[in-house]
Amino acid sequence: MIQRRKPETANTRSRATWRIIVMTLVVFVLLYIATYDPNTIGYWRSAEGQKAYEEAYTEAMAALPPPSQTYNIPTTYGTVRVYEWSNQQNRSKTPVVFLPGRSSGVPMWEANLGAIAATRPVYAMDALGDAGMSQQTAVLKDGADQAAWVNQVLTALSLKSVHLIGHSFGGWAAANYASRYEDRVATLTLIEPVLTFAPLNGDVIIKSIPMSLRFLPRAWREGFLQDVGGGTETNLDDPMGYMIAYGFEYYAAKLPAPEQISNQQLQSWNMPVFVAMAGKSVFHDSAKAVVTANENVKHVQTKLWLDATHSLPMEVAPELNKEIITFMDANEPR
Repeated sequence: MIQRRKPETANTRSRATWRIIVMTLVVFVLLYIATYDPNTIGYWRSAEGQKAYEEAYTEAMAALPPPSQTYNIPTTYGTVRVYEWSNQQNRSKTPVVFLPGRSSGVPMWEANLGAIAATRPVYAMDALGDAGMSQQTAVLKDGADQAAWVNQVLTALSLKSVHLIGHSFGGWAAANYASRYEDRVATLTLIEPVLTFAPLNGDVIIKSIPMSLRFLPRAWREGFLQDVGGGTETNLDDPMGYMIAYGFEYYAAKLPAPEQISNQQLQSWNMPVFVAMAGKSVFHDSAKAVVTANENVKHVQTKLWLDATHSLPMEVAPELNKEIITFMDANEPR
């Protein structure tokens, strides 16, 4: 005989609700204890880890065209590593500035930089507070600080107007910079930018937790990187792949949580904007992001690669490079 369940009373529901709340608080407390770090400036967790990263970085950089200049530029927040690619033939063109994604650094632009540097001067930098050759010395408190160090670098390089390009969190950094220093941005190219046209997917936040918990197996952390790349396994024979993996593993980034770029900020942009999104991105709803961009940005060109993942700059490099070059040429300052 099937027994009927007693109907839930208000007290029963209340107890269930409190159990969920208590369990959630316990999880957050445990995560806080596991990830607590009193340091406020980014640092390498070990000399061995830094050495492994720098060796992979050097190998990955070898795949790029040799830079014409290398700079270590002092700012209020630390020293920024910048590379320049230029020649007499293209020096008169408005330069490009690349901002990388998390734990990627300049080598991430391997598939894009050569084609674009053939048409105009290019500057690419390693982000402060993240893995790379830049060295953070002061706290980055908020988005204003993250834009300020970029602006100080451009001032030191005497770059009055640039074509600004960013990918992933570098896309957010580019959008954040353009919202604060619009007069310096000739055009803005955002490739799979996070927290710009759409919020982060909830599941990607959960899946990224192992990246912060050093006691968990490395395979779990590599699993997150594979999700970002659309399920492709990390290629340990590829210097770029293990450079990024070492960056996540051995560098304790100390960056403020990026705030969602507001619609009001998007509506304030007056520069031409090119938005490149990937249909299979795990970070956000890219189709909705394209709609938001089209509805809020005055001078915008959008393109959605339906079968691409968040690794868009690498996956569709020839087509993307052509789109970016055409976009910049069409909007070159007179």
